[in-house]
Amino acid sequence: MPRPNQPWPIRLTHWANVPLLVIMAGSGLQILAAYPILGPRGAPYHWYALNGYVPPAWLRIGGWLAGARHWHFAIMWVLVVNAIVYLAFLYAHGEWRELAPRRGDARRAWEMIAFYAFARKNHPRQGKHNALQKTAYFAMPVIATVIVVSGIAIWKPVQLHWLTMLFGGYVWARYVHFMAMILLVVLVFGHIFMVFAVDPYALRSMISGWYNEDLSPEARNARPFYHLLPRRKSAVGEPMRTEA
Repeated sequence: MPRPNQPWPIRLTHWANVPLLVIMAGSGLQILAAYPILGPRGAPYHWYALNGYVPPAWLRIGGWLAGARHWHFAIMWVLVVNAIVYLAFLYAHGEWRELAPRRGDARRAWEMIAFYAFARKNHPRQGKHNALQKTAYFAMPVIATVIVVSGIAIWKPVQLHWLTMLFGGYVWARYVHFMAMILLVVLVFGHIFMVFAVDPYALRSMISGWYNEDLSPEARNARPFYHLLPRRKSAVGEPMRTEA
């Protein structure tokens, strides 16, 4: 049966992240385009294969370096405030307990990997989030914090020299900032993929706040795209899922 699943502050801050992250990533790529090399001038980091590659214009926001910087620094503070509201609500209402790492999460995460790899027949037992979800959702604010702090170190490398030096200097702070953003984007796209591939019914929860436990991945024994598999008839004529 449907039950309340996502409080409105969680839903509001969640959806606010969509345009905010798009603008931050797009303006960041426009800033990168001004000097698309990671590493000191004359000695780029050779392990970064895209040195010198300029991101396509359709991915960039701001039009030019100064315009992108205005967008980037303005939206940064909105994103920070949004994150503070989200984290404050998690703490005040105890929602953080659903995301905090616990003993046994590593084992449960491995069980989820085995299930998705068809090495395990039944979906592991889970609470509001499975162990892989918890890992990703817990990691996102941590990575976002690294992005913000390294971004401030790049923004004010003279005034905040001590902060910049914590990253090993301006060049390393820039490298950490860019790589952390890539990691966050990968996690976001992974999250989007898993929602549509495994639990499309979670979209209702993030819009209305209500979720039907009977349609949860655990109840449906759902792997990626499981809900698209053809049905077969049981002995009594009831529809059943084909074994995944």
